[in-house]
Amino acid sequence: MRIGIISDVHSNIDALRAVFQEFTTRGVEKVICLGDILGLGAHPEECVQFLKEHQNQMLAIIRGNHEDYLLKELPIYNHNNKNLDKLPQEIIDLFKWNHEQVSSDSVEFLKQLPREKIITVEGYKIFACHYPIDQLGKYRKFYYRPNSTQCKLLFKGINSEIFLFGHTHIRCVAKTHTGELFINPGSVGCPIGIEAASAGILNISDSKLSYEQIDVPYDIDRAIDDMMQHSSELPAIDYTVNRFYRTLND
Repeated sequence: MRIGIISDVHSNIDALRAVFQEFTTRGVEKVICLGDILGLGAHPEECVQFLKEHQNQMLAIIRGNHEDYLLKELPIYNHNNKNLDKLPQEIIDLFKWNHEQVSSDSVEFLKQLPREKIITVEGYKIFACHYPIDQLGKYRKFYYRPNSTQCKLLFKGINSEIFLFGHTHIRCVAKTHTGELFINPGSVGCPIGIEAASAGILNISDSKLSYEQIDVPYDIDRAIDDMMQHSSELPAIDYTVNRFYRTLND
Protein backbone atom coordinates (compact mmCIF):
# COMPACT_ATOMS: atom_id res chain seq x y z
CA MET A 1 0.00 0.00 0.00
CA ARG A 2 1.16 3.51 -0.86
CA ILE A 3 0.18 5.94 1.89
CA GLY A 4 0.40 9.71 1.53
CA ILE A 5 1.52 11.54 4.67
CA ILE A 6 0.58 15.19 5.17
CA SER A 7 0.62 17.66 8.06
CA ASP A 8 0.17 21.34 8.85
CA VAL A 9 -2.08 22.40 5.99
CA HIS A 10 -2.77 25.70 7.74
CA SER A 11 -5.68 26.86 5.60
CA ASN A 12 -3.71 26.70 2.34
CA ILE A 13 -6.22 25.14 -0.05
CA ASP A 14 -4.01 25.59 -3.14
CA ALA A 15 -1.20 23.54 -1.61
CA LEU A 16 -3.61 20.90 -0.31
CA ARG A 17 -5.22 20.37 -3.69
CA ALA A 18 -1.83 20.19 -5.38
CA VAL A 19 -0.61 17.51 -2.97
CA PHE A 20 -3.69 15.33 -3.47
CA GLN A 21 -3.31 15.66 -7.24
CA GLU A 22 0.33 14.59 -6.92
CA PHE A 23 -0.70 11.67 -4.73
CA THR A 24 -3.11 10.52 -7.44
CA THR A 25 -0.37 10.78 -10.08
CA ARG A 26 1.98 8.72 -7.90
CA GLY A 27 -0.55 5.96 -7.18
CA VAL A 28 -1.20 6.78 -3.53
CA GLU A 29 -4.07 4.68 -2.20
CA LYS A 30 -4.68 6.14 1.25
CA VAL A 31 -3.70 9.32 3.12
CA ILE A 32 -2.90 10.19 6.73
CA CYS A 33 -3.27 13.81 7.85
CA LEU A 34 -1.37 14.73 11.02
CA GLY A 35 -3.32 17.83 11.99
CA ASP A 36 -3.26 21.62 11.93
CA ILE A 37 -5.72 21.91 9.10
CA LEU A 38 -6.52 25.43 10.32
CA GLY A 39 -4.53 28.55 11.08
CA LEU A 40 -2.47 31.15 9.23
CA GLY A 41 -3.84 30.96 5.68
CA ALA A 42 -6.95 32.34 4.01
CA HIS A 43 -9.10 29.21 3.46
CA PRO A 44 -9.75 27.27 6.70
CA GLU A 45 -13.30 26.26 5.80
CA GLU A 46 -12.33 25.03 2.34
CA CYS A 47 -9.49 22.91 3.77
CA VAL A 48 -11.68 21.24 6.37
CA GLN A 49 -14.40 20.50 3.83
CA PHE A 50 -11.84 19.19 1.32
CA LEU A 51 -10.62 16.58 3.82
CA LYS A 52 -14.16 15.77 4.86
CA GLU A 53 -15.07 15.14 1.21
CA HIS A 54 -12.06 12.80 0.89
CA GLN A 55 -12.80 10.78 4.05
CA ASN A 56 -13.02 7.53 2.10
CA GLN A 57 -9.39 8.03 1.10
CA MET A 58 -8.18 8.84 4.62
CA LEU A 59 -6.65 6.28 6.96
CA ALA A 60 -6.64 8.92 9.70
CA ILE A 61 -7.14 12.63 10.25
CA ILE A 62 -5.51 13.80 13.48
CA ARG A 63 -6.46 16.88 15.49
CA GLY A 64 -3.62 19.38 15.89
CA ASN A 65 -3.09 22.28 18.25
CA HIS A 66 -4.79 24.70 15.85
CA GLU A 67 -7.94 22.57 15.93
CA ASP A 68 -7.69 22.65 19.74
CA TYR A 69 -7.44 26.45 19.59
CA LEU A 70 -10.84 26.43 17.91
CA LEU A 71 -12.47 23.71 20.01
CA LYS A 72 -10.97 24.60 23.40
CA GLU A 73 -9.28 27.98 23.85
CA LEU A 74 -6.91 30.35 22.15
CA PRO A 75 -3.28 30.34 23.33
CA ILE A 76 -1.67 33.19 25.21
CA TYR A 77 1.90 31.95 25.07
CA ASN A 78 4.12 30.47 22.38
CA HIS A 79 4.01 26.81 23.39
CA ASN A 80 7.23 26.04 21.48
CA ASN A 81 9.22 28.57 23.52
CA LYS A 82 10.55 27.43 26.89
CA ASN A 83 10.55 31.04 28.08
CA LEU A 84 6.77 31.19 27.60
CA ASP A 85 6.89 34.38 25.60
CA LYS A 86 3.46 35.88 25.02
CA LEU A 87 2.08 35.68 21.49
CA PRO A 88 1.65 39.02 19.70
CA GLN A 89 -1.97 40.16 19.61
CA GLU A 90 -1.97 40.17 15.80
CA ILE A 91 -1.16 36.43 15.81
CA ILE A 92 -4.00 35.73 18.23
CA ASP A 93 -6.27 37.84 16.01
CA LEU A 94 -5.15 35.77 13.01
CA PHE A 95 -6.26 32.60 14.80
CA LYS A 96 -9.58 34.25 15.69
CA TRP A 97 -10.13 35.25 12.05
CA ASN A 98 -9.55 31.65 10.95
CA HIS A 99 -12.07 30.41 13.50
CA GLU A 100 -14.70 32.87 12.32
CA GLN A 101 -14.54 31.38 8.82
CA VAL A 102 -15.28 27.81 9.97
CA SER A 103 -18.86 26.57 9.63
CA SER A 104 -20.76 24.70 12.33
CA ASP A 105 -20.63 21.61 10.10
CA SER A 106 -16.83 21.79 9.99
CA VAL A 107 -16.66 22.33 13.76
CA GLU A 108 -18.65 19.13 14.31
CA PHE A 109 -16.32 17.28 11.94
CA LEU A 110 -13.24 18.53 13.80
CA LYS A 111 -14.68 17.57 17.19
CA GLN A 112 -14.61 13.87 16.35
CA LEU A 113 -10.95 13.82 15.27
CA PRO A 114 -8.53 11.99 17.60
CA ARG A 115 -5.31 13.51 18.94
CA GLU A 116 -3.48 10.24 18.20
CA LYS A 117 -4.22 6.94 16.52
CA ILE A 118 -2.59 3.56 15.89
CA ILE A 119 -3.16 2.04 12.45
CA THR A 120 -2.03 -1.41 11.33
CA VAL A 121 -1.09 -1.83 7.67
CA GLU A 122 0.22 -5.17 6.39
CA GLY A 123 1.52 -6.11 9.81
CA TYR A 124 3.17 -2.75 10.57
CA LYS A 125 1.91 -0.64 13.45
CA ILE A 126 1.76 3.05 12.58
CA PHE A 127 1.39 5.58 15.40
CA ALA A 128 0.06 8.92 14.14
CA CYS A 129 -0.09 12.16 16.11
CA HIS A 130 0.37 15.87 15.54
CA TYR A 131 3.19 15.85 18.11
CA PRO A 132 3.75 13.48 21.03
CA ILE A 133 1.72 14.32 24.14
CA ASP A 134 2.44 13.49 27.77
CA GLN A 135 0.12 12.00 30.40
CA LEU A 136 -1.33 15.45 31.08
CA GLY A 137 -2.22 15.94 27.43
CA LYS A 138 0.52 18.51 26.88
CA TYR A 139 2.98 18.45 23.99
CA ARG A 140 6.35 17.03 24.93
CA LYS A 141 9.65 18.91 24.58
CA PHE A 142 9.84 20.73 21.27
CA TYR A 143 12.56 19.70 18.80
CA TYR A 144 12.60 21.24 15.33
CA ARG A 145 14.48 18.28 13.85
CA PRO A 146 14.79 15.49 16.44
CA ASN A 147 17.40 12.78 15.97
CA SER A 148 16.70 9.09 16.63
CA THR A 149 17.61 9.34 20.33
CA GLN A 150 15.34 12.34 20.84
CA CYS A 151 12.53 10.61 18.91
CA LYS A 152 12.82 7.58 21.19
CA LEU A 153 12.36 9.85 24.20
CA LEU A 154 9.43 11.69 22.63
CA PHE A 155 7.57 8.45 21.89
CA LYS A 156 8.68 6.53 24.98
CA GLY A 157 6.19 3.88 26.05
CA ILE A 158 4.37 3.66 22.71
CA ASN A 159 4.45 0.27 21.03
CA SER A 160 4.80 0.80 17.30
CA GLU A 161 7.23 0.38 14.41
CA ILE A 162 6.42 3.58 12.53
CA PHE A 163 5.86 6.95 14.20
CA LEU A 164 4.35 9.88 12.31
CA PHE A 165 4.26 13.47 13.55
CA GLY A 166 4.24 17.05 12.31
CA HIS A 167 3.95 20.40 14.13
CA THR A 168 7.50 21.68 13.50
CA HIS A 169 6.98 22.54 9.78
CA ILE A 170 10.42 21.02 9.12
CA ARG A 171 10.61 17.55 7.59
CA CYS A 172 12.87 14.92 9.10
CA VAL A 173 13.33 11.17 9.07
CA ALA A 174 15.09 9.20 11.81
CA LYS A 175 15.63 5.48 12.28
CA THR A 176 16.93 3.59 15.30
CA HIS A 177 19.28 0.62 15.22
CA THR A 178 16.33 -1.54 16.32
CA GLY A 179 14.32 -0.51 13.28
CA GLU A 180 11.81 2.06 14.54
CA LEU A 181 11.09 4.66 11.87
CA PHE A 182 10.18 8.26 12.78
CA ILE A 183 8.77 10.53 10.07
CA ASN A 184 7.83 14.19 9.99
CA PRO A 185 6.72 15.06 6.43
CA GLY A 186 6.98 18.81 7.00
CA SER A 187 4.17 21.23 6.26
CA VAL A 188 1.84 21.20 3.27
CA GLY A 189 0.71 24.78 3.65
CA CYS A 190 3.47 26.57 5.56
CA PRO A 191 6.80 24.76 5.18
CA ILE A 192 10.05 26.17 6.49
CA GLY A 193 12.99 26.16 4.08
CA ILE A 194 11.31 25.27 0.79
CA GLU A 195 8.97 26.99 -1.67
CA ALA A 196 6.68 24.03 -2.34
CA ALA A 197 4.18 21.92 -0.47
CA SER A 198 6.00 19.34 1.66
CA ALA A 199 4.59 15.81 1.98
CA GLY A 200 5.66 12.18 1.98
CA ILE A 201 4.75 8.73 0.69
CA LEU A 202 5.08 5.64 2.85
CA ASN A 203 5.26 2.44 0.82
CA ILE A 204 4.45 -0.87 2.55
CA SER A 205 4.49 -3.88 0.27
CA ASP A 206 5.34 -7.56 0.76
CA SER A 207 6.61 -6.81 4.28
CA LYS A 208 9.02 -4.22 2.85
CA LEU A 209 9.00 -0.63 3.99
CA SER A 210 10.24 2.54 2.27
CA TYR A 211 9.61 6.26 2.55
CA GLU A 212 9.86 9.00 -0.06
CA GLN A 213 9.86 12.71 0.78
CA ILE A 214 8.30 14.88 -1.92
CA ASP A 215 8.13 18.60 -2.71
CA VAL A 216 4.97 19.47 -4.62
CA PRO A 217 5.13 22.69 -6.69
CA TYR A 218 2.05 24.88 -6.83
CA ASP A 219 1.27 28.47 -7.74
CA ILE A 220 2.56 30.24 -4.63
CA ASP A 221 2.17 33.66 -6.24
CA ARG A 222 -1.52 32.97 -6.79
CA ALA A 223 -1.91 31.78 -3.19
CA ILE A 224 -0.22 34.94 -1.91
CA ASP A 225 -2.37 37.14 -4.15
CA ASP A 226 -5.41 35.34 -2.81
CA MET A 227 -4.32 36.10 0.74
CA MET A 228 -3.66 39.72 -0.16
CA GLN A 229 -7.26 40.05 -1.29
CA HIS A 230 -8.16 39.43 2.36
CA SER A 231 -5.51 41.86 3.62
CA SER A 232 -8.04 44.28 5.08
CA GLU A 233 -9.51 41.58 7.31
CA LEU A 234 -6.78 38.91 7.63
CA PRO A 235 -4.42 39.84 10.50
CA ALA A 236 -0.67 39.23 10.40
CA ILE A 237 -0.65 38.52 6.68
CA ASP A 238 2.91 39.84 6.30
CA TYR A 239 4.10 37.46 9.02
CA THR A 240 2.51 34.47 7.30
CA VAL A 241 3.86 35.31 3.84
CA ASN A 242 7.38 36.19 4.96
CA ARG A 243 7.74 33.33 7.41
CA PHE A 244 6.21 30.48 5.44
CA TYR A 245 5.52 31.36 1.81
CA ARG A 246 8.79 33.06 0.86
CA THR A 247 11.25 31.41 3.18
CA LEU A 248 14.07 31.19 0.64
CA ASN A 249 14.03 34.93 0.06
CA ASP A 250 14.11 36.06 3.70
